[in-house]
Amino acid sequence: MSQSVAERGTAAARLGQPIGYALVAVFAALFVAGVLVGAASSRPEPVLSTLGGSWSEDALTQAAQPVAIGWVRAYFLILNLLPAVPGLIAAALVLRGARTWFRCYAGAALALFGTMSGAIPAVYQHEVDGTLGEALGALTGLAWVGLFPLLYAFPDGRVAPRWARWCIVGWALLLPYFALVAALDLGGASDPAQTLPLLALFGTAAFAAVYRYRKVSTPEQRRQTRGIVGALVLWFSYIVVLAVTPLGDWLEETTGRGLVAGAVLFLVSHILVALIPAAIAVGILRYRLFEVDLWVNRTLVYVALTGVVALAYALVSLIGTYLWPDNDVIGPMALAVLLGIGFQPIRARAQRAVDRFVYGRRKEPYAVLTDLGRQLASVLPPDQVLRTIVGQVGGALKLPYAAATLTGSSVSVTWPPDLVAPPSGKREEFALSWQDQELGRLVVVSSPGDDLSAADRDLLDGVARQAGTAIRAATLNDELRRSRERILGAREDERRRLQRDLHDGLGPTLASLYQRIDLARSMLAEQPDTAEKLLGEVGEQTRSVIGEIRTLVAALRPSELELGLVGAIGASAQRLPELRVQIQAADLPVLPPAVETAAYRIAMEALTNAARHAGASTATVRLVIDAGALRIEVQDDGRGLPPELVPGTGLRSMRERAHEFGGTVDITVPAAGGTRVQAVVPFAGGAG
Repeated sequence: MSQSVAERGTAAARLGQPIGYALVAVFAALFVAGVLVGAASSRPEPVLSTLGGSWSEDALTQAAQPVAIGWVRAYFLILNLLPAVPGLIAAALVLRGARTWFRCYAGAALALFGTMSGAIPAVYQHEVDGTLGEALGALTGLAWVGLFPLLYAFPDGRVAPRWARWCIVGWALLLPYFALVAALDLGGASDPAQTLPLLALFGTAAFAAVYRYRKVSTPEQRRQTRGIVGALVLWFSYIVVLAVTPLGDWLEETTGRGLVAGAVLFLVSHILVALIPAAIAVGILRYRLFEVDLWVNRTLVYVALTGVVALAYALVSLIGTYLWPDNDVIGPMALAVLLGIGFQPIRARAQRAVDRFVYGRRKEPYAVLTDLGRQLASVLPPDQVLRTIVGQVGGALKLPYAAATLTGSSVSVTWPPDLVAPPSGKREEFALSWQDQELGRLVVVSSPGDDLSAADRDLLDGVARQAGTAIRAATLNDELRRSRERILGAREDERRRLQRDLHDGLGPTLASLYQRIDLARSMLAEQPDTAEKLLGEVGEQTRSVIGEIRTLVAALRPSELELGLVGAIGASAQRLPELRVQIQAADLPVLPPAVETAAYRIAMEALTNAARHAGASTATVRLVIDAGALRIEVQDDGRGLPPELVPGTGLRSMRERAHEFGGTVDITVPAAGGTRVQAVVPFAGGAG
């Protein structure tokens, strides 16, 4: 049942879209006709209706003496273009793809407000006789009352906060209230009886917009409506300034100063009025408000070209009239020649500008790749690389969502940064790869109706490959930094160990030897037997000290390595009598001492674990040079790894020694049983 109700609602809303378009067309036609009627008339109604009730035709003529009254009338008539153009554009964008009554109403209200909120209805009221003129004149109040209830529920149709529903009722009652005030002659247009309720309702609209922005809107909706909220707050602040400062009083002066003040203040007022529909249009075009498809691309090009042609026609006609006042042929001919020469360059430039505004830089792949390469020129941490990539992709390509993750890591970066969940749209992924290794994934979501083209995918694939190289460089740099930190830490640990052994072991022992020798020398003449016994004890202690020194030296570099790596492993393996060790090694090149030491320690640690913990009887050690690295493999026939292996000091030591060279250690259990330790220790010089 609920589904059928929803379907009927959608069908009814589809009926509202053509109605909305029809109303927009009617309001646009009324506006154009009103501008033409006002321009053809000599009556000053566009000025008088804008300036207010304190002005009369005689006062206006007197105040406008320094300039022609026609220029003043034209200026105030042109002011109406400021809200009309963005209002009609915003209305057309809102109605595009509208499937709810709220959007249909929003489109019609924006068109009505943009075209009829100024002086055009007053032109009709004074130029058209009878009821029709009065009805058209009443469109001014209807335009204002029709727009502001919309702002309590924009952009999703839900009123917030809840008490704003009573404000909507207040706006609906505003026109009857003004009519009652006028009928009872309770005050003029600037009287508190009229200004205070209007100011209060303006304030509630501004407060509701800020409340929705901070408490209700999602991060995506905040980006989409930020300009609308700012325009509404700015507009309300302007009204308050007029009400509490002398600026409002200047408008009441029927003098030249009052006329100039009115010209400036109403220019500001019309700009602020135009900001709301302009902000809605920007939210739709830039932040994909209402998910309008990119039909707007060609529309914007058409509007830009129409404006250029109209401006060129006006300028050429003006110049032609001035230079050849009695010739009606040269002006149009010059216009045709100029448009013929400049149309294609103008169209190309307009197309590029609109493409950049709507699509971002999708059609400039080399520029995008160049900018990305420039930003990644310095070696950054991996998370900074990801942030740079998604920022460049999302911003340059005007995508509603982009994200990047590293394989095997919790590092993930999204664009826009405060977006909680991906918006609706087609999701596509690209591998951030280096050579044949996938390092991460780049995820993008395109707007509905704006799927990525083959060229866009090629661009993103190129960005992903370039990013993969940067991530690999950043990862290697990060690993190198950590390796250096480990090496420095290990060196300091080794220094502390040597210091401790020398201070706590050899130091006291050597001091004791000196004391005993000194005592034996003093006893040598009177107690030779005791001195000889004491010297014998000193000799034994000296041999012990020599053993400790050898142990310290062996800890720095095993003396067995003087036999070579293979000989050292074989000699040390003899100290494990319970384990029979076989060594397989081809002719090894001369290895760096540090590599020999690391390989020896790894191999002996693996053999010691096999003998002591795995109960193995045999073990095989294989040493192979492969692709610039020494590969060490130790396989035994022991009981294998326990189900829950807790790495001890020995396993950590093996991994740390390999990681110092950028290598790896893997411990596995073969199908035949036992344990296999495979270590890779890269070294400079390759196989040479």
